Amino acid sequence: MNIDEILFSDNTLFNYIGYAAALATILTFIIQIIKIIESKKVTNLSSYMYTIYTLSLICWATYGIFIENWLIVAANLIAFPFTFTILLLILYYDAEDKIERARRDPLTYVFNRQYFEQTVPVKIAKDKANKQDSAILMVEVNEYNEIKKMYGEKVANKLLKTAGKFMEKNLRESDVVARLDKNLFVAYLSEANGKSAESVAKRLSKDAENVKIRLDRNNEQNVDLSIGLCTTQKADDMQGMMVKAQEALQEITTKNRTKIKIAK
Repeated sequence: MNIDEILFSDNTLFNYIGYAAALATILTFIIQIIKIIESKKVTNLSSYMYTIYTLSLICWATYGIFIENWLIVAANLIAFPFTFTILLLILYYDAEDKIERARRDPLTYVFNRQYFEQTVPVKIAKDKANKQDSAILMVEVNEYNEIKKMYGEKVANKLLKTAGKFMEKNLRESDVVARLDKNLFVAYLSEANGKSAESVAKRLSKDAENVKIRLDRNNEQNVDLSIGLCTTQKADDMQGMMVKAQEALQEITTKNRTKIKIAK
């Protein structure tokens, strides 16, 4: 018996093709499940589509039982737990994503003012209970208005996105970065006294100079930050710290060699 007889007798070849197709489908579902779990994102996946898909598998399996075609039944029952798992993951992570989006500034995706004002007082109170100082940095992204005027809002917004991402990346998980308005950001530093907070501010200001955005084909712009600083040694609560840090920030002028000012 030659190879052709083996493959084509009783539709053997086509059975193998069917098995390969089923395996490829299952593998696709497994890859999708792994990707969702790793990324924790379901932005491009539709819960409605997977709901209909899951119901269709149930219908096909029921139809297979009715006509006593056990291959159809088996194929759909095997696929069901994978599609149902994807559906559950979509529903779970979509709910988580909605909660997270409500906390974030839609442009820069750092935290928004509301989240900052809700959570930071609690963190400051916790620091005080542990006899630790806290610090507030008011951070202005310089040259935002000039870039917006010369290159347009899209490029200016790119500067803000880059600055926000830079600050969040270069602070600790226990710290909180939020956008207050236009090119003004605020950062809470946990367990930070005047000396350590000043050190953080200097590091942010210096390291930001190495972060650049492209303005057009021929020009780049580094991220330039001015920072006003206040600790719980100078004010009792978050609002007082923000006011003093804002006042310190306003004292910084373009003539200053340093772009960091500590509240009096």
